[in-house]
Amino acid sequence: MTTKIEEILDLFREFVATHDYKTTPILSVYVDVDSTNPANQSLQPAWEIELKNEFKRIESQLDSDELKRLDVQKTWTQTEQMVMHHLQGRKPTGRSVVLFTDLKDMISVDLAVPVNTRLYYGLPQVKHLLFALDQYKKYLVILLSGSEVRLVEVFLTRAKNEIKVETDHELARRFGRKSKTLAADRRDQEFERRFVREVAAEINQYFLEDVECERMIFGGNPKQAHAVISALHPAVRDMVVSVETIDFKLPDHEVASMVQPIAYSYEQEHDVGVVDDLVNRFNRRGPAIIEKQGVENALVQGKVKTLVIPYPIDTEEFDSLIIDVTLSGAEIEFVYGEGAEKLKQFGGIGATLYYSN
Repeated sequence: MTTKIEEILDLFREFVATHDYKTTPILSVYVDVDSTNPANQSLQPAWEIELKNEFKRIESQLDSDELKRLDVQKTWTQTEQMVMHHLQGRKPTGRSVVLFTDLKDMISVDLAVPVNTRLYYGLPQVKHLLFALDQYKKYLVILLSGSEVRLVEVFLTRAKNEIKVETDHELARRFGRKSKTLAADRRDQEFERRFVREVAAEINQYFLEDVECERMIFGGNPKQAHAVISALHPAVRDMVVSVETIDFKLPDHEVASMVQPIAYSYEQEHDVGVVDDLVNRFNRRGPAIIEKQGVENALVQGKVKTLVIPYPIDTEEFDSLIIDVTLSGAEIEFVYGEGAEKLKQFGGIGATLYYSN
């Protein structure tokens, strides 16, 4: 993503910390500004029409007597104009924009994933932002062959079953600068060991610097792939999903098509595993808690390490808790599909803790 996840969350935390969101309603604005959508390429893009309709919907839900006051009408008109001018006056760097405003001050962030255009008024609706950040998974496919290394970056948006491919990034440039040296060393009997060490070292440095990239899949020469994986730093090695039979010369889009089902299957298993681990820890009286009241108590005590919550969330029951967890700096992990259904059987929410009760 253009903006780092932590920068986005820090911006939200700062806004909420300086605005009394518990007594002053906040307008949360989600807008699909995707320029690749033909409907957004017309003279009046679709997002403008959708956003205007959303403002009408929100105003229709407000107290009718309050809306009769001219100052209230003026405030809402000015707010709509402020949001529209902000969106019209800039070129978005992502596919959607999320804004939070108390009808005076405003913050906005661009997201690389699409969201549905929607307005919410009351408690800040941060859960949709968090899920958009959480569901957008970056997989780095590393293909090895002789003295060559090829990289394909595959971005997956699970909820919308989308996939995007990129090949030009910093790690590719690093390997590009080393390719001639590695090729020249091909005749050296120590080549294989040096090749493995150099490739592993570059991957280590890249992944330890890039907090957004979470997953790796290896392909090409399986023997070289396993050797490189063994040479990786343990923290980086944990990001390896699998070694697959992917031909080194396969076109990027075909690599992505092969990776997509592997990635979705892994994410599904990961979500189920997260819930199973949470429940097992709780049942053994370990550092975990399930159900809302227990999570709230643990949060007050500063014990929550990671909140685990299903998506989609059908109610606003957990909105205040999600904001509190976000402000605390604890991590939030959404589980989807089978993992979400399993968590709902245990109260719909849980958390891993820093230490047991």
